[in-house]
Amino acid sequence: MIASYAAALCLTAMQSNAALSIQTASFTDAKIAAAVERLQSGPIPSCPGALGRGVRPSDAVRLTGLRMNPTEGLIGIWIRPAWPGADGKRHRILATEPAAGRQLVLEKAPNGLLRAEIRTPQGMTVARADASRWRAREWRHIVIGWISNKGRNVGLALWVDRVASDGPITPYGVWDAGAMPAALILGDATSECDYDELIVRPDLSAEGRYGMIACVYRDYLRTAPYDAIRFDLEPTRVPSDSRAVAGHEKQLGLMGRKAGGWEPVVENVVRYSQWAYFDAKPLIVWSTDDPSIATINDQGRLKAVKPGKTVVRAVFHGMTATYPLTVIAADRPDLGVIGIELLPRYRNDAVKNRPAPGETVTARVRFGNFGTVALPPGAQIRLSLVPERNGNYRLDPNEKPASTFGSATDRALAPGEEAAAEFRWPFPERSTWMKLELDPGNRIEEICEANNAIAELTDARPVQMGYAPKVLRECLTERKINHVGSFSYYDWIRAEKLRMDVMLREAVWPTTGPNGVEEAYRIDAFTELKGGEWDNEPYRKQEILFDGGFPVNEPVDLMAIDCAIIHEFGHTMLSQPDLYGYPVSASNVLITDADGKPIAGTPELPIVRGNDTLPASPGVNVACYVGYPSLMDGCQLWLHSSQAGHIMHYKGYRQDRFWGTQGRLIPTRANWLMITDVNDEPLKGAAVYVYHVSQAPVQDSGAKFFADRPKFIGHTDDEGRFAFPGDTDEDWDDPETDETDGSKPVWNPFGTPASDTAFTPNVWEVEGLLLIRIVADDRTEYRFMDLTQFNDAFLSGNQVLGIYPLRTSLPPCRKETPIVRKPVPEAVRKVNKAPVAAAPAEMTVRCGEEFVIDGSKSYDPEGQPLLFRWNVGEGWLMGNLSQSSTLKQTAPNEPKDLEYKLWVLDGVRSSEPVIVKVRVVKE
Repeated sequence: MIASYAAALCLTAMQSNAALSIQTASFTDAKIAAAVERLQSGPIPSCPGALGRGVRPSDAVRLTGLRMNPTEGLIGIWIRPAWPGADGKRHRILATEPAAGRQLVLEKAPNGLLRAEIRTPQGMTVARADASRWRAREWRHIVIGWISNKGRNVGLALWVDRVASDGPITPYGVWDAGAMPAALILGDATSECDYDELIVRPDLSAEGRYGMIACVYRDYLRTAPYDAIRFDLEPTRVPSDSRAVAGHEKQLGLMGRKAGGWEPVVENVVRYSQWAYFDAKPLIVWSTDDPSIATINDQGRLKAVKPGKTVVRAVFHGMTATYPLTVIAADRPDLGVIGIELLPRYRNDAVKNRPAPGETVTARVRFGNFGTVALPPGAQIRLSLVPERNGNYRLDPNEKPASTFGSATDRALAPGEEAAAEFRWPFPERSTWMKLELDPGNRIEEICEANNAIAELTDARPVQMGYAPKVLRECLTERKINHVGSFSYYDWIRAEKLRMDVMLREAVWPTTGPNGVEEAYRIDAFTELKGGEWDNEPYRKQEILFDGGFPVNEPVDLMAIDCAIIHEFGHTMLSQPDLYGYPVSASNVLITDADGKPIAGTPELPIVRGNDTLPASPGVNVACYVGYPSLMDGCQLWLHSSQAGHIMHYKGYRQDRFWGTQGRLIPTRANWLMITDVNDEPLKGAAVYVYHVSQAPVQDSGAKFFADRPKFIGHTDDEGRFAFPGDTDEDWDDPETDETDGSKPVWNPFGTPASDTAFTPNVWEVEGLLLIRIVADDRTEYRFMDLTQFNDAFLSGNQVLGIYPLRTSLPPCRKETPIVRKPVPEAVRKVNKAPVAAAPAEMTVRCGEEFVIDGSKSYDPEGQPLLFRWNVGEGWLMGNLSQSSTLKQTAPNEPKDLEYKLWVLDGVRSSEPVIVKVRVVKE
């Protein structure tokens, strides 16, 4: 079946991207490109649209002239249903005309799922999204996309309102033949919805190197039903001064109003695939009325020229927003907050790890002058204690303080000079805001007013930030302004933490409830980095007193948020593991089919990126960069729901780091897969094989492998449920003698452990990555899963039952599918000893010389065939992968010391690595 299917997937009569144009409908008003083709149709009843006029057909409407690229592309459209998603009815939204047995259908099913279906002679591929919470008469942006890798279609993706809800789903192809549909059918008698802004794209690189996601975001921003726009004066989502400083830059943003709510249409963050790189900036026309006062570029970055006033304008969606800008002179002081230190501090691993209620504490408030001239004495300092009554991690400005303390500076502060004031009070029983205000009467004419106040919770976890003193000085002496509007490096660092707070409150899936992640962190110390041995750094020595933080050495862009730093906060403050180590190389999936051929790289488990990358878990990342990955999969500013749940679950505990905690979140009594078929009905009688990842004992995310032995085997019941057994399959897998778990023995993650073994996965050790094989009659699907998905099911339900829905494109079973157990070689049935890698420990070669490292003396105690793996990268990531017993390399042209690693696999176990040190010398 695989062979014939693979042949069917070979694309014939492939049209190049360049030969096809973007196509739109007569009701598409947005300007998508310089040249587009219009799909043709008869008259369609019109209605108010998302952008301009839309259409409201009462029956099916045929749009002709459709030309789609079978290799890659997308169809995007806005719909406004007249029905709620949970109405229990089926509504056809759109479909292509059948072509050679192939058809795309988009509809809302009676069960509340939005379904994008590609029907081919080989079967039906379905991507799904939950539409059960949709309300009637609300606009929704739907995108169906497809991608290929080296001429083979590898996935169907479904987007709803800029969220990659599913995909890329791979089982039965997407557009896998040269015969492509020539017409698009909009709706039918069941659709009952308005349509607008139809876009058919043949080229996913049209909006830059980020591919489909960039096209989805840009098209959304071009066509969204915004009815008003306004300037965003806090475009980094943290406080920013409303004025500009002469001679310096200021970043502006823009917001659009949709369905009564405001949302940013530009983002100002840097590093990795942030949506800032495909936001609405190119779609906005910025200008100032008086360029002699200020100018503004096409990125919304303003340059203040001289003191004065002007009006800044932004044109977007045919609407104009204005902002009256004031430009001030730079020769002013700037009284700025540094932070609040709450003393005494306690070790985070102690039984008494925080002040007790009633205990006298001292708030040491630090501040300084970050202006260009001296600050006169007499500046007022006010600290107010405001009980937290709302429980939403936001200070209510209407709340009255329980007590207030005041002080004033008793001397002038030169530029860059710092000072402090101390206030004492009994530590409160309930969470209380410490609200610090400098110059509360606003009597001082300063460079920046946005750094005069902060508010921190008394029971927030204390963290410390390290800073480079050289950068702190240069920001002031060289007048390097930041997005807050000051020359204070402290402000820029604090803004990183404040933006993380926004993410915790807002940018998570619904695991956490209405207030987001209910955990708070406060900067309790800014610690100077001395630049010496790390273990002798004061930052390092006092880490035990804090719940994380980060030593920030160099800013990348002072006018933006640096998301790479927030990613590190994810480790050091949020206690989360990296997720980017989950993707698996095809060469490391050792599972074979009934004929003994590898299944990795076949249409059932295709290579989706490059030469070797298989689909990652859909809960962690959407493969091929189709979707927008979460914070710990990169630096993107949203949290995966399982990680949000992890933070919630451990609320209030200190010294909880991600090492050793992730596995203990897995409920050990009951875990189910709820498997449904292509029709969303329970898949009864399917054979299920669960393979558990193994990790070679090398520090490399490319060193995960799947042995050809499932840990768990069984059938789905009449409800489509596969219950993980408490023990591995005794006839097939013996965890006592069949150690497939690399450097750390791992107990069964879905049953009761034999002993209280610490399960300590992180990105470098054995992760709870699973490969699920589901067989229904003669059809097979593979799905990657990770333990974070079970965390998600467990934590969102607050129950000792992990239920994970797994929706397939498999047809119903005609009868119970037999389970097939491959024979285990007798030599390793009882004991399977680890293989041994052998290679020279040291070599010396000349510059530019070609050399060979010989690993052929590696062996397996039972004589099983070996698989060779070489790490030829200089860092922790896998470099070029060689699978032979020798590795041929060419030495660099300059003297250098190189290091290589060899490890071997016997198909089940991995050897310890052998390190080969190569010295490159001149002739």
